[in-house]
Amino acid sequence: MRRIYHRFPMRNDLVFTIQRPFIDVVSTILALHGMHETGRTPGGEMVQIDFSAAVAEKKVTFVAVDYIPDLLNTITEVVDFQIELKEATLMSDRRIPRSRNVFLLRIAESGMACECAVVKTSTMTGLDALDLRTLIEGAV
Repeated sequence: MRRIYHRFPMRNDLVFTIQRPFIDVVSTILALHGMHETGRTPGGEMVQIDFSAAVAEKKVTFVAVDYIPDLLNTITEVVDFQIELKEATLMSDRRIPRSRNVFLLRIAESGMACECAVVKTSTMTGLDALDLRTLIEGAV
C-alpha cells in the first residue's frame, strides 16, 4: 500500500537518489526514529540532534511510526514521512533548545534504487535538506 500525503509540495528543496532497495531505505528511517546524534559546531559547542519520524496516514495526516505495527510489511512503491530534527546545545548542567526543523520526505521505489524528495516545512534557521540527506545516507 502506498502511504502518501496529498499535500506534498510539487516544488522540492532537494531531490536525490540512494542506490539501495526501497525496503532498506525505509527500514533505515524506522531505525533512526527516536535516535540522536551528537557533534560539535565549528564554534566548538556540543550539539545534540534528536530524530523522530511520522508516516502518512489516510493521505491527510501523519502518525508516529511507533503506532503502526508491521509498517515494513504493508508499504510498497511510495511512502511519505514527516521528519522532525530537534537541535539542542549541550551544557555541563542542562540542554538549551536551538531549533526544531520539520521536513517532508518522499521515498519512491525506482528499480533497485530510491528517489528521495525533501521539502523543509518549518521556517526556523538551522538544519536544511542537505543535512537530512547526509544523516540518511550516513545511516544507510
